[in-house]
Amino acid sequence: MDDASAGTADGRSRLVEIRCGFAEMARAEAAAAAARADDAKRAHDEQAEIVAQAQAEADVAGAHSAKDEAHRAFRVAVGAARARGQVEAAATAWLDQINAINSAGRAGQAKIRLESDVADALRFEWTRLSDMAEASAAMAESAMKACLAAREALEADGGDVEMPPSPSAPPVQIATPAWTPVADIPPERAVAAAVSEPSAGPLATPEVPLPGEESQPSADSLVVDLRSPEPQVIVRLMRREGRAITALATRLAGSDPTTRSRWGLLISSFVDSVVASAMDDACVDFPGDNQFWAQFEPVQAREVIRGLAALGFRYDGFEGFADGRVPTQRDLSMAVGNAGLLPARVHYWPKTDEAEGLFRGIRVSADTFIAMRAPALTLGELLRVLGRRAEQLSDLWNEWPLVRPLLFETS
Repeated sequence: MDDASAGTADGRSRLVEIRCGFAEMARAEAAAAAARADDAKRAHDEQAEIVAQAQAEADVAGAHSAKDEAHRAFRVAVGAARARGQVEAAATAWLDQINAINSAGRAGQAKIRLESDVADALRFEWTRLSDMAEASAAMAESAMKACLAAREALEADGGDVEMPPSPSAPPVQIATPAWTPVADIPPERAVAAAVSEPSAGPLATPEVPLPGEESQPSADSLVVDLRSPEPQVIVRLMRREGRAITALATRLAGSDPTTRSRWGLLISSFVDSVVASAMDDACVDFPGDNQFWAQFEPVQAREVIRGLAALGFRYDGFEGFADGRVPTQRDLSMAVGNAGLLPARVHYWPKTDEAEGLFRGIRVSADTFIAMRAPALTLGELLRVLGRRAEQLSDLWNEWPLVRPLLFETS
């Protein structure tokens, strides 16, 4: 074999090594993506069982029976009364029972609504991860074909250099969610009517909005406005202005220090949950002086960050990588490919010592995230955006009709 042939063989061997290595990484990522989709499906199925259990516990017929029994007891007490005070006492006892039954019914329906919204959010996440898993599986299959084609070309050219084995890429089975309701939930108004006292008069119990239900009219023009000359409270919160948290907690709690501390903790937890979700979504602002990120449009750069996260290289929120795992150029190349970009067109790759600071100067843009994903700050929007994190904020959701209007104020 002459020098030219040897050079060609070495070049083809190197091509096979690169393509087969990429195929192996793609196969591993496809398997990991399928596992994440399976985990999301499992979480959704568990939540669906919680919804079904909550619906089973909402005993509307039992509420009617309890009210009938309370009414019979009231009539007996009134028939046996010998003074006006005894009649008033019987009426008060009856009203207390009706209020307790109605409260239990509203609490049960509120639980169904909350758990159903969480199930919807999990179904959305399952769908998203399933789509990613399918895309990863397709990428792995294409990469394996490219690897095999390069090997065949080398063998046809008479190459005798020992090469790594072809990566195995068994088909990945991905369960795609069907878009059907978790369960049939009775309309809120029909349920409210079913558990409310049908009789009219001075002892009738007034209708009370369900917990978490916004006052009518529910459709309003309140939205997050990032261009407002005076930032809204929600924007200041997302920008981590400590005085905004203190001022809002004081507004909600008044002068009571214990209540103010409770509100401060709830608001801080809410902000932390939104920031964490923004990090997961790679909603960040990039520094202008980083040579690597400057090669991409912001949307493309965010896709690269999502690709890195898919490979296990996640932003820790403090300008570094979680668990100290720093990507190599090969990892960055795959993330760029996952973003739908051509690695060959990337002119600058960070050196080994530079990769550790790849996230230096990056800022989580939680205000942009909330404006894009939950602009009206409705309970449904936020539950979908926060996913499982919403479960830790149930006390805040119970007070959301009170909190929400204050977040749009500019003072």
